[in-house]
Amino acid sequence: MDGRQADLLVATRFRKWPYLAILDQVDAIPDVQRDPGRRTELLGSMLRWRRAQLTRADVGLPPRLGARGGLTQDDLAELTGYTVRMVGQLEHGRLRSPSAHLLDSVARGLRLGAEERRTLWLLAAGTMPPSSRFESRTDSGLARLVDALYPNPAYVTDAIWDVQAYNAGVAEWFVDFNAVPPNERNIAKWIFCHPHARHVFVNWADDFARLFISRMRAVVAHLPDNEDLNRLIDELRRRSEFFDSAWAAAADVYVDPPTETRVFRRPGHTDPRQADDAEHHVHIEMVILGPMRPDDERRLVAFLLPDSEPHHTHLLSEQECTACSTGTTGSGADGHPPT
Repeated sequence: MDGRQADLLVATRFRKWPYLAILDQVDAIPDVQRDPGRRTELLGSMLRWRRAQLTRADVGLPPRLGARGGLTQDDLAELTGYTVRMVGQLEHGRLRSPSAHLLDSVARGLRLGAEERRTLWLLAAGTMPPSSRFESRTDSGLARLVDALYPNPAYVTDAIWDVQAYNAGVAEWFVDFNAVPPNERNIAKWIFCHPHARHVFVNWADDFARLFISRMRAVVAHLPDNEDLNRLIDELRRRSEFFDSAWAAAADVYVDPPTETRVFRRPGHTDPRQADDAEHHVHIEMVILGPMRPDDERRLVAFLLPDSEPHHTHLLSEQECTACSTGTTGSGADGHPPT
């Protein structure tokens, strides 16, 4: 693919799918991420095409006598505060390790959206850009999908596990978030700070709690400067002795696969001390769907019940839990002390 073909490829994609931008082509062309030459072609095409779509007036620069449509490399240099030589080197792929400040200055100067910014980073630096924010608004389509999944428990959370939508199956199998104060409707807080979580999850400590902490480390690596996430971790360390100890004791990270199987206790039979406990262990497929867009860390989590599992209509797990009614932590069954 020569430079003219790359320019045409980018221009076509930007016109037809402005939000997908060039990233669609980066993913679609075999080995493009591993081929520096092809990455350079696409990077140059992207920057030239984007410069051609803007005028000096569009980006807040004063008019210049004799200026034609589109921005020049000189204009972009003026916008970013970098030299024309530096801008040219970036556009021609001659910078091996462009700085974060340069890439973000170019992204701002060219008015790139979140996905175009991510594409610029992937092509110029071979890595994803750092992020400090995430989408936190409730999505009506995801909320409808959660309801449609009933009787399978399902919920939607944002990047820091604040619950945005959930169906009645969540209350039947885990927790009734309608009965939980709004500031406590968070999956991490429920797992580590509410005793019933230890009753619901078989082998709570190793199959759920420690893995969840490893997931949190992965999110911290992606959002290291997010204040809400750091406040959540600080709160969990204050409120949960288990979390504080496990967070300090290891540094492993874990990224969820699309599907995992986890073992839960059946609603109405969540007391770990029950004589027939093993008979009420249910293997459930946990399916996690994540977003395609950058800066959108919402995730939909669905628990697909076995076909043979009866529907426990209107049976609220926590209300029916004898271990909760007697104040039992579940530590005897799982072999770990309470928080």
